[in-house]
Amino acid sequence: MRWIFKAISVLALAALTLSGTAVPAHAKQERPEYTVVSTEGDVEIRDYETMVLAQFTMRGSYRQSVSQGYMKLEQYFLGKNSVPEPIAMTVPTMVRDDLAGGWATMFYMGKRYRADTAPRPHDSRIRVIEFPPRRIAAIVFPGKLNDDVMREQVEKLEEWLAAHGIAHAADFTLAGYDAPWVPASRRHNEVLVTLK
Repeated sequence: MRWIFKAISVLALAALTLSGTAVPAHAKQERPEYTVVSTEGDVEIRDYETMVLAQFTMRGSYRQSVSQGYMKLEQYFLGKNSVPEPIAMTVPTMVRDDLAGGWATMFYMGKRYRADTAPRPHDSRIRVIEFPPRRIAAIVFPGKLNDDVMREQVEKLEEWLAAHGIAHAADFTLAGYDAPWVPASRRHNEVLVTLK
């Protein structure tokens, strides 16, 4: 699996409204709903409800793919869709190595939408995907994001799961919640992986 994460602020832009206006750090943005099954240190086992994501996948470098993906999804959320209807911004912004030479950037659609009721994107490369309820392991950590930090957190989560005899998929996903101006020590980042 490739982990070529660069220290860029694209993920942190999830804390901006789609008009480009900053959202205060205390603002409550909709996020996927889940129930915490267990917690041990920085690792949580969570049961997620059905979740609908808008996804843009691009081949190329991480930096180019995520930057382009963020912009394309932002346009879709701003109203470049079949309604046209702006979609309220949510958190987190998620990024996953698609294991086929590309990067998938994803925005949570919120509880209002299902895959069959979400506005149809004008850009055919944007897919609206509905994930059924599932159990996920999450490791939570602060700080800036870069290759070393990402690799370290994935390894820590893999080691924790192995030590507990828990099988998992290969869909490690980075989730970023904060804007670029939030001090690194106060940022909320996660690596998520689906459990089998």
